[in-house]
Amino acid sequence: MLYSPHPVRQARPLPHAQSGFTIVELSVAVAIAGVLLVSAIALVQVVLRQARANDVVSGIPRLMAQIDKIYTRANNYVGLGTDVAVGFGAFDGVFDIAGTAPNRIANNRFGYTTSVDVATVFSGPATNTGYVVTFAGIPAASCADIVSSAAATGVRGILVQPEATVGVRSITAAGVGTLALAGMQGVPRGGAAPAANTGGAAVVQGNLANGALDVAAMTDNRACGTGNSTVSIGLVNWK
Repeated sequence: MLYSPHPVRQARPLPHAQSGFTIVELSVAVAIAGVLLVSAIALVQVVLRQARANDVVSGIPRLMAQIDKIYTRANNYVGLGTDVAVGFGAFDGVFDIAGTAPNRIANNRFGYTTSVDVATVFSGPATNTGYVVTFAGIPAASCADIVSSAAATGVRGILVQPEATVGVRSITAAGVGTLALAGMQGVPRGGAAPAANTGGAAVVQGNLANGALDVAAMTDNRACGTGNSTVSIGLVNWK
């Protein structure tokens, strides 16, 4: 029997390859996934807000035009209200109609009410010659876009008022009732106290001395420049 003069070397076991992930690696992966998820949610929210704002903007000219068409032969807007406007089709498919006559309401795409009220003393005692369509619950981030787009539709005046409670209209029916043309023209900018006859709403656009709309005033801190999360926007037309 032959023996090798060299000692037999036993094979050393190969080191096992590391499998799985370390706690540090898992923590980093979870953190990255969390950042991506938050970013995706934020992007979706922005896209949804823009889509809803576009719906509001697209509904404005049709809404105002239908009201003006129905009342074109009348000397005033006596009897006009939200339910009446719903009844003659002023609110199209971008609004959600709820309730039954005579108490129907129209919700905008942000899920809050859109109201129609008569400005009873707009150009004189009890003349009922003006009206305001008020959109409640509009995000402040969408305010400037909606106001500037509404101005381009030919709306004659625009009111904006920050909301103390989200979706609770700050341009009230009582305030609309006391709205006067002189107030539309005379409310100062820069955070000064609003005139009483605007119901506390800041006039960011009105019929100025030259007949133009004051688009720049939308940055007022009582209007789109507010620190509040939502605002009420009132669109004003008159005879």
